[in-house]
Amino acid sequence: MKSKNFIIIIFIIVVLLFSCNKKKENTGENARQKTEQANISGPIINTEAKIKSGLNEPATEEEKEMMKEFIYKNDDYYKIHHYSINYIEKANFGIPEGDNWIVKLNDMCIFIYVINDDKIIKDYYATIDGLNFRDQNFSEISEYDIIRDIPGTHIPDGVVSFGDFNGDGIIEIFSFIYSYLVGYNIDIFYYDSQKEGFVYCRIPYSIIDSKNGPSPVEFITYQGKLGFKVYNKKYHWETETTEEGKWYFYTWDAEKKEYIEIGEIVE
Repeated sequence: MKSKNFIIIIFIIVVLLFSCNKKKENTGENARQKTEQANISGPIINTEAKIKSGLNEPATEEEKEMMKEFIYKNDDYYKIHHYSINYIEKANFGIPEGDNWIVKLNDMCIFIYVINDDKIIKDYYATIDGLNFRDQNFSEISEYDIIRDIPGTHIPDGVVSFGDFNGDGIIEIFSFIYSYLVGYNIDIFYYDSQKEGFVYCRIPYSIIDSKNGPSPVEFITYQGKLGFKVYNKKYHWETETTEEGKWYFYTWDAEKKEYIEIGEIVE
């Protein structure tokens, strides 16, 4: 089993030092974001009811406790560092060779385990989920709970939700990211069978109202397409100017297996 300490350190360095389109070393290549159309218009339909929670066959409390004890016993990382599992759930991330489990470690790190019978087949490091982890202090930027309007299954005490956001039957992980160095971004992680690893799409957002909300992300059906809109005040480095805040629509491209920006929503 590879050292999770090393993986965590690498991830933190990537989050703090690299731009949103750099390759993530331990989860694969970032999903590209391409603009296909400058402006779009049409009816907006809230799609929260259409987003599956990711818990078609949720584990029982007894199964969760048994799996926690199994991981504690069979993963040396927990023995050495005395870390604890704060959250565990079974979900279909599309990873073969065993059951898929999502785990939150020490109120901070999200891992995905693939377990078959009495063996840990694989484990993947996904993201950091901490309201006040190092420089990711959401209480400083928003009193409003920005994750509460995101569909799916919410992991307690954090800003992560998981569910079938693109309607392909496979679970993805949605996470709000905030860092002093790279700013405000959302990350959506999903397993890519061709790359045999997790890839992610990173999209910038802006806080609308730190006290009253709403969330800067809303999952909708727009012009017949399932996706989400993101509120963002785009910054142009070449001119050092910031645009007025606008909503941009993103949808899943099944052929490219990535989320793409369609354009600005014009109501």
